[in-house]
Amino acid sequence: MSRSSSSLVAPVAEVFRSWQGEGLLLGQRMVFVRLAGCAVGCRYCDTAWAFRPPKSVAVPGRRGERLDNPLSVEQVVALVEAADPPDPDLPPAPIALTGGEPMEQPDFCAALIEALGRPVMLETSGLHRDALERVSGRCRWISCDIKLPSATGLPDVLERHEAVLASGVLDRSETFFKLVADGDTTPQELERVAGLLARFAPGRPVFLQPVTPMGGSPELSRESLDPLVDALARAGLDVRVVPQVHKLLRVR
Repeated sequence: MSRSSSSLVAPVAEVFRSWQGEGLLLGQRMVFVRLAGCAVGCRYCDTAWAFRPPKSVAVPGRRGERLDNPLSVEQVVALVEAADPPDPDLPPAPIALTGGEPMEQPDFCAALIEALGRPVMLETSGLHRDALERVSGRCRWISCDIKLPSATGLPDVLERHEAVLASGVLDRSETFFKLVADGDTTPQELERVAGLLARFAPGRPVFLQPVTPMGGSPELSRESLDPLVDALARAGLDVRVVPQVHKLLRVR
């Protein structure tokens, strides 16, 4: 690792091992590295507490031991090893690099991915093109959340998605898309999304996730689900409806 990489620090929310509850790697054991901070602020976010960095981060498996924020790349690697200690009979668990929004810390993420030596899945809103230029291709998978104006209050969010999709930066990793729908999501919104994905990411899996009701998000009714799925399927997309399984398992 270069001297510049070793001097990088970032605010971390938590590091822990669990099962992936969403998307393409559903059900796979992973180590979650959650960075703090996010400027998008979706109303359905279930980790809004991570928008602000905690003062310290718990060390997995060492009760009462904590590290002061921000953390270095080396410290995060050590937390990963504590969460998933080496086992001669098991392969190392892959990493879910999540948030918050990891792409608010792109240099740190690039250095961390290099230092971890494990397959990494980046979970991102996919709205930060310049940051993704530095990180995509280093990670094996990208889980890209398609954000909607109705959930974010950002009227230009789909235009920002279009710019990233058109750049081709997401093509450097095995990218799939996740889209959270709530009671305010309309077929017209999803038709716009379907057009973008059919044009720039044909064949990529799209996971439509009915919202887990919380915050200001109204529940998605069963009657409203089919028209949303149809809006994506009519564009020829590989759409799959999957809830947040980790909520059903009652794990993080």
